[in-house]
Amino acid sequence: MISIGFDDSVKIGLQYVLETLHPCCPFGAERVRKLRFYAPDERELLETELKNTERAANAADALGPLYEKIMLVLCQLKDIRGSLRRLSEGAILDHVELFELKGFLLRVADLLPLFEKMQETAQANGIAFSDPSAALSVLDPEGTRSRGFYIPDGASEQLRAIRAEKKRLEQRLYEAPDAEKDTIKTERTRVCAEEETEEREIRKAMCTALLPHVPAMLNNADAAGRLDFLIQKALFAKKYGGVRPEITESALELQDMTNPELVDLLKAKGRAFVPVSIATDRGATVVTGANMGGKSVAMKTIALNALLFHAGFPVCAKAAKMPMLHCVRMLFDDAQSMQSGLSGFGSEIVRFNEALKEVEQGYSLFLIDELGRGTNPDEGAVIVQAVTRHLNALDAISILATHYDGVAEHARMHYQIIGLKDVDPDAIKAELSAAHEDGVAVIARHMNYGLYRVEGKADCPKDALNICRMLSMQPEILACIEEAYKE
Repeated sequence: MISIGFDDSVKIGLQYVLETLHPCCPFGAERVRKLRFYAPDERELLETELKNTERAANAADALGPLYEKIMLVLCQLKDIRGSLRRLSEGAILDHVELFELKGFLLRVADLLPLFEKMQETAQANGIAFSDPSAALSVLDPEGTRSRGFYIPDGASEQLRAIRAEKKRLEQRLYEAPDAEKDTIKTERTRVCAEEETEEREIRKAMCTALLPHVPAMLNNADAAGRLDFLIQKALFAKKYGGVRPEITESALELQDMTNPELVDLLKAKGRAFVPVSIATDRGATVVTGANMGGKSVAMKTIALNALLFHAGFPVCAKAAKMPMLHCVRMLFDDAQSMQSGLSGFGSEIVRFNEALKEVEQGYSLFLIDELGRGTNPDEGAVIVQAVTRHLNALDAISILATHYDGVAEHARMHYQIIGLKDVDPDAIKAELSAAHEDGVAVIARHMNYGLYRVEGKADCPKDALNICRMLSMQPEILACIEEAYKE
């Protein structure tokens, strides 16, 4: 079963995605807050959700004004499930609860024609509202459709007589001399008590009449939540560009995928996110590249889109093929090692063992970013090579990002960050001299964070050496580094 902690959700940009959504009703907000991921045995449900979102997104331009009207109505819905639960338990609802139920039913009545109009184009399957008119007639027997809730005089003959007596006493109280007012007030108090008792009996009768309609009202709450969430996902797809993936048995293929958080962050700085593409299958895929090269960005973007897919979102890519997964496990930088009392490397191994046990339970996606960073490079390389050989035989998609040489030859596939592969170091040095900008910012602007598939044997790129050259490291130190590279 797929699940993700808050820290990992923030780390990969999923929390950012959820915060870009603006659900209107409490039922839609709950779906965002308690995001569910579809399991492999729920493929039909996931396909329905994905198709619904695709159609709603495709219709967003034509139905934009209609979506706004629907959202305006959804914003007026209150969460009446607590009152419905009390109703089911035999409680007599008070005036406020009945007022909220009436308001809910009125808003659903407003929503129905708008939803039907939307369905002419969007054709969402699995979302159906129940007719609220029968329940509404209980709470609004006179059919006034007023927003308030009031028990009318005609609710019972006894109530009519009590209120007539109450009105007569209030008139007498207004006209009577002071000496008689206390007697009239006492009488009025008695009549008010009778009115309250009779109204309670009427509310009891209303609750009894409403009880058969509880399932329909709960269905409408659920349908409102689904509709709210669907529109939010459609607007998300429209803003960030999303596609419905083709569901495969094992292969994972993402063409020009993006990460919305980074897209917005870079856009604010006047830069553009470089889309990432990858095609892989069961076994180990190794992603290599120098530090600062974008391996972590690629890993987090893959994780984000895998989780979006399983939550019924469009995938942020131009095209996608994805399998249904038992779990998505991520081993990224460990912020908990100090709190756990373990060394950085010890914490890595504990987390790796825990993740591996879950990955082995079913076809999964296992993402590992820079395993072995907590130990010395020689030992780290040996350990990552061994892990790669093991994962290559596992019934799972495993993607390992590393800057260690000699790892990719043990994997089924090897991708490399393009990085500074096509950049002229001398041209960058000239730009740095002329621009007087921060050197890291200039290099980052020229860094290509895309992936390309490596055929045959290839070591990690030596971008670190190029960066030293571009940033004009002292010649004596640079000469020593270059000499070491030759050995």
